[in-house]
Amino acid sequence: MPVTHIKQHLLAMLIACHAVLFAGCATTPSPQSPEQAKQADNIGPYPAFSGRLIVIEPNRRWQTLIDWQAPDKNHGSLRLTHAASNTVVEFTWQGNNMQLRDNRHHEWRPLTLQQLAEHGIVIPPARLASILLGNMPPGFRSKSPNHWESSVAGTRIQLQWQPETNRLTMIDSKHGRQATLVIQP
Repeated sequence: MPVTHIKQHLLAMLIACHAVLFAGCATTPSPQSPEQAKQADNIGPYPAFSGRLIVIEPNRRWQTLIDWQAPDKNHGSLRLTHAASNTVVEFTWQGNNMQLRDNRHHEWRPLTLQQLAEHGIVIPPARLASILLGNMPPGFRSKSPNHWESSVAGTRIQLQWQPETNRLTMIDSKHGRQATLVIQP
């Protein structure tokens, strides 16, 4: 696979990892009993972990290793390693300031939410960090224990948590994308 395609795939991986919702969601959480809320909104906390990211798109499937560090939702970093192409991508965020670099371009480059959106990212890093720290952001409503849904601009995003295997699956059915994060705490 050509290097430019690999870089595009890795950026797409980053996007899939953080893809589905931008700042405000149009959906309001549905009312639930306190017991349901306690059960339904519990992923983590995972401030630091290693694992795998498995992405399934209509025309391709790929996976990468991920190292995640986010002590709080406002700042963190992640590293994606794609062994087949010998490519490493690093990503950091501090509030809305995001930067990206890879093993072929060592200098940090700024990245905007709009650039992430152009690549299909649905959940920006701060929101994903919040989810992984055990705080489901407003706009996601519980469909059942460990299953949430949100809607943005006609796109329905689903999150499915499998606590027994530490797997978080993010589904964007409109675009036919699915990303599964396998966490190894």
